[in-house]
Amino acid sequence: MSGSVTLLMAIHCHQPVGNFGFVFEEAYAKAYEPFLRVLERHPAVRLALHYSGSLLDWLSANRPDFLARVRALVARGQVELLASGYYEPILPLLSEEDRQGQLAAMQEALRRRFRTSASGLWLTERVWEPQLPATLARAGIRYTMIDTNQFMLAKPWLPASLQVHDDAFWDVLGCYVTDDAGASVVVFPASKRLRYWMPFQPVERTLEFFQRLRREEDVAITFADDGEKFGLWPKTHHWVYEEGWLDRLFTALEREGAWLRTATFREYLERSRPNGGVYLPSGSYEEMLEWSGGHFRNFFTKYPEANAMYQKMLRVSQALRSCPVNRVPRTGKETGVTVNGKRYTVNEALKLATYELYAGQCNCAYWHGVFGGLYLAHLRRAVYAHLIAAEELANRLKKTAVSMAAEDADGDGLDEVRLTTPVMGLVVDPADGGTITEWDLYRPRINLLDTLSRRREPYHQKLTATREPAAVPAGAAPPSIHDVLGVKEDNLTSHLVYDDHRRSAFLDYAFQSMPSLQEVVRATWGERRLWSPGSYQWDGKTRQARRPAHLEARMTRSLPEGVIRKRIRVSTTRQVVDCLYELDGPCAPVVGLEFNLSLRDERHLAAARHHGVAAAFEVAEPAVGVRLAMAVDPPAELLSFPVETVSESEGGLERTYQGLCLVCLWTLSGARKWAARVRWTAQAP
Repeated sequence: MSGSVTLLMAIHCHQPVGNFGFVFEEAYAKAYEPFLRVLERHPAVRLALHYSGSLLDWLSANRPDFLARVRALVARGQVELLASGYYEPILPLLSEEDRQGQLAAMQEALRRRFRTSASGLWLTERVWEPQLPATLARAGIRYTMIDTNQFMLAKPWLPASLQVHDDAFWDVLGCYVTDDAGASVVVFPASKRLRYWMPFQPVERTLEFFQRLRREEDVAITFADDGEKFGLWPKTHHWVYEEGWLDRLFTALEREGAWLRTATFREYLERSRPNGGVYLPSGSYEEMLEWSGGHFRNFFTKYPEANAMYQKMLRVSQALRSCPVNRVPRTGKETGVTVNGKRYTVNEALKLATYELYAGQCNCAYWHGVFGGLYLAHLRRAVYAHLIAAEELANRLKKTAVSMAAEDADGDGLDEVRLTTPVMGLVVDPADGGTITEWDLYRPRINLLDTLSRRREPYHQKLTATREPAAVPAGAAPPSIHDVLGVKEDNLTSHLVYDDHRRSAFLDYAFQSMPSLQEVVRATWGERRLWSPGSYQWDGKTRQARRPAHLEARMTRSLPEGVIRKRIRVSTTRQVVDCLYELDGPCAPVVGLEFNLSLRDERHLAAARHHGVAAAFEVAEPAVGVRLAMAVDPPAELLSFPVETVSESEGGLERTYQGLCLVCLWTLSGARKWAARVRWTAQAP
């Protein structure tokens, strides 16, 4: 066999927008820097690297010398840098304008920081949809990497000689052309076998596999995976660097260079032609398809909270596209806006808002798999912060400071009500119980209702069977993160509680008798309910005074015994929201209103509490400078508890704080006409 084997490697390094600084530091120390150090010692090893924009920003601010080292590797031709959307978005989820903007932002950063441009793409989470070739070709991208499982439906039309079946894996060698609307790109099948073996199998086993790939003709195989697995994943730093796995791999690649080559993807395509054509369905890597139920967009059905962020992102994007540009008054001087004390022209402000939008498109908080993702409140908060900043700027540029409008804010085909003032914005969903599903404060850039319900996850079933992980023998490779289910604390099974509703605000209930604190906490009060949240009818009135003191959404729900009325009144000058609730006819022994808040108040984290009869309550998070005061009229029995989920992360299962639930309960004593008001007043910078 005279043919050679070319190993094409793409290493992707990313930390999400909003991640903690110490996580960036640890990833740098354990994975990014040592990987580069080993690569520098092996100049004959060629590969592609990808650094997301959020990581590049951190490196530029904190480790500029690292970027200089990468630039040197690029200059000597050892490393090819890959593009992506700058803030690591899932490209198919964006408008075409945003796709092109994100890709252009990354190309500009590569030119500025590394004096290069990219013709290859790291496809975020390898989420592929068939219309992407047109997007990529338009942006000057010629090739990308897609997992082999996505090639399965095309198996009969792929060259039989380039398909490898053994060790329970199926590999496809070479690369292939695909197109959309007359635009084509090359796709490289990324091996699942190599993704599972590297670095979790001895170098010798991987080399023996490469030897089996030899043919009469030259062939290529692609490895594409996360850089964090080389040092940051549990127990990998010791194995990869201290035990020398990566150094042994690179040494072997150099030693076997007569038949086993490494190359950048750009180099490979300069000397080799694609091995045919292929058309691929929507998909991603196998684990992602398991987590998402077969299609990435299913996350937005499984998690309404993820859908709320996604739909807000789309709304903000559309709002920015409709903003005026180059607005020059008759005086000849361009108008502008002031942001954080600095004056911007309209176009400068629009660019600033656009980059806020791009940062809010970072994918990690929109889904959940083996890492925390959506369950990590600080990632969701960061996404909302950027989207709120972009939305507030769009409102100012369009001069729509005060408005109340009907629009489908969550993509369910039904209208919600959006109330906007210069200081805050709310979304009210009449069909979902007349609840408030979003409450944004513009100055601190926070969604006060950014919470998450407690849901069943597949790994919860494994929790009761979890045992202490077996010790890794000295000199042996650590297990892959896909094979490990750790537990960060004892007695987690007692925290497996599941909700039957989305944890929003202004939910209403009627009960046969007063529920106990534990029934409220553990969501077992269902049998006591006389009615649960149901659909309300908004009166549809949007007419308002030229300078109204408040905006008000009025809603009604009809029951056989009478009607329930809800009014949500928003001050147009202050951060005040009134929730007015009225029964006219229905008789209930006990009525309850539920509010779920995203603030983290240390006073209310330890345990559930029964506060007795109260007319006022306060929640504050000093770190973000927000304080909420609740006034209740008439006074109510007040219960509170921290909403905590049990979710999976790199280090194992753990409890994660998602918000504070407050429940107001009133005993009505047979009254058929009754009303209550809960007023929320926010104090923020």
